[in-house]
Amino acid sequence: MINNIHKWLVIRLALVCLVLSLVIGGLVQYFGHIRLDNHVIRMAQTETAPYAAQFTSYLQSPTEATLASFGRIINGLIKNDNLIVVEFYDADAQKITEVIKPVATEIEKGLPKHGAEFALAEGIICEKITMDRDIFLRVFIPLFDSVGSKSGFIEGIYHAPDEIIAQNRSQTFWALILVVLIIFVTSLTLYPLIIRLNRKLVDYSHILALTNIGMLKVLGSAIAKRDSDTNIHNYRVMLYSVRLGEKLKLSPVAIQGLIKGSFLHDVGKIAIPDAILLKPGKLTVEEFEIMKTHVGHGGDIIRSYDWLKDADEVVRCHHEKFNGSGYPQGLIGEEIPLNARIFAVVDVFDALTSRRPYKEPFSVEASLKIIGEARGSHFDPVIVDLFLVQTESLCAEICYEEEAVLHGKLEECIKTYF
Repeated sequence: MINNIHKWLVIRLALVCLVLSLVIGGLVQYFGHIRLDNHVIRMAQTETAPYAAQFTSYLQSPTEATLASFGRIINGLIKNDNLIVVEFYDADAQKITEVIKPVATEIEKGLPKHGAEFALAEGIICEKITMDRDIFLRVFIPLFDSVGSKSGFIEGIYHAPDEIIAQNRSQTFWALILVVLIIFVTSLTLYPLIIRLNRKLVDYSHILALTNIGMLKVLGSAIAKRDSDTNIHNYRVMLYSVRLGEKLKLSPVAIQGLIKGSFLHDVGKIAIPDAILLKPGKLTVEEFEIMKTHVGHGGDIIRSYDWLKDADEVVRCHHEKFNGSGYPQGLIGEEIPLNARIFAVVDVFDALTSRRPYKEPFSVEASLKIIGEARGSHFDPVIVDLFLVQTESLCAEICYEEEAVLHGKLEECIKTYF
């Protein structure tokens, strides 16, 4: 579970806000430009309509006198609209005349030139041109006579009014602000809802964890009852293992697996006959081979439940030996999982110091001597050394305590790591 859900959630909501603002903001700007372009095109087409009507009238009677009259009319028209250049061409794309506003002389020089390619078009052509912060539209309008043949063309350079551009930019800006505010308010609304849902999830997860741990305790108790008639062995080996894991700076997740494995290390003994499991004397070779199968049975039992899969290392490998002489796989050295190497030391130590149907308990000193002699053969020497250094404190905390006290320490470990 995430330790600082507030920080985690704030960072992710901020990233979502940023990404959505950029994406939606880009779309707002894109459609804002399209809206502006369409508006400018409509205005340009509207303002070129009177020129088309006058030019069509001239083309019906193209004389010097009508051309002069036509020139005066278009000079009058261009003073009152946003067209800065108007050029008129005959059907062969040859220029007949043009009108340029005085203020547009330099602008017209800066506009990109064109050829006669517009003469091939069947409809109106609109070409957007941006210079500095100004928007211009070059419009080519073909004119047709009464029989549908092209009779001429008009080229107009339309300057989009500054107030229209400013208005569009203002609308786009406020649309962006509105989008950002909506996203921000939505995130603020979602934040407490997500926190509340997370708290419920944490509560449910805690309940589930407690249920799983309760099952773990029951199963471990059932195994202990069948084997040695007490839970105290499970408590001790679990606490020994956790303390060594802490000294080795294992991750909390690894220690969780160590706790589960410690509780269930002998779960496979459920499949071992009582005559062998509870035999007071030494097992025969055939009986020992049957006893060794308990690690395989244990692995089969826990494999079916995902929550217990991290206990598999201990359950399957706690009888492996560092020199490769163990079972069931004969793993050597660091081929043996670390949790299993840790548990092997504490399991043997507790077995030596405990009373079993087939033996009396060894003293701590005798048990430590046996552990030390098996350093590098049965056990990982690094873990043995660490265990020997910690023996005094471990025994004081665990070895001599009553079952009720050990159960309390177990509960503290569970609260810490689950």
